[in-house]
Amino acid sequence: STRPPPDGLRADTPMQVLRDPTLLTFVLICFLFHTANGTILPLVMQSLALGGGRSGILLSGMCIIVAQIFMVMSAKICGTYSDKYGRKTLFLIGFFSVPIRCFILYTLTKVKGDDEGSDLLQFIILSTQILDGVGAGIFGTMYVLVTSDISGGTGRFSLTLGLTTAAMSIGGTVSGYLGQKLAADLGYNQSFIILAFMSAVPAFIYLLFMPETLPNFSNNKEPEMQSIQEENNTKTTPAGGAYVELT
Repeated sequence: STRPPPDGLRADTPMQVLRDPTLLTFVLICFLFHTANGTILPLVMQSLALGGGRSGILLSGMCIIVAQIFMVMSAKICGTYSDKYGRKTLFLIGFFSVPIRCFILYTLTKVKGDDEGSDLLQFIILSTQILDGVGAGIFGTMYVLVTSDISGGTGRFSLTLGLTTAAMSIGGTVSGYLGQKLAADLGYNQSFIILAFMSAVPAFIYLLFMPETLPNFSNNKEPEMQSIQEENNTKTTPAGGAYVELT
């Protein structure tokens, strides 16, 4: 039979994990974020394709390419600097990029109206996918790191990752229906402003209620340089360890 692990190495029970308020808050944030963000790309693609002929179809396809390029760049930056600047700072950049993007799209689609719009306007709408790549790259990297931070010491990383991933998947599914319903009933312009306010909710929840999850983040910062006098006062002789004051 398998010998039970020592007391200090036993994993938390699933119920103990589920009672963690930080985890529950983060799961809610994941759901709300993807509920708002999941449908924005299809709406942008549709708004570019409608009435644009072949060029509109080409631009709608470019939406994915532009977003993927900046997503890779954002993920690389997060992986490099998340230990230096903490999880929360970088994550908030990704969260707030979504409402900013939606407000820009709201303004651009209002200017465009129901017409095809100029090539410049179409290109500007396409360029908002840069923010999509930034938000997706940051979230895709940081949510795994934050999940790992939250589950640290519990022995239940797979469980916590499954909960956050499930929340993302459910939110994305709801978002697909919600976005198409808003576009059909209210039009693209009003859909973007509604999604802007919806995406701001998880951003502010993370800002106000989620702590910095990086362990010992304050201790990771570079210590301030000591003055020469402070350094001298801490020196001791090699032999007896007696206090020596240098003048």
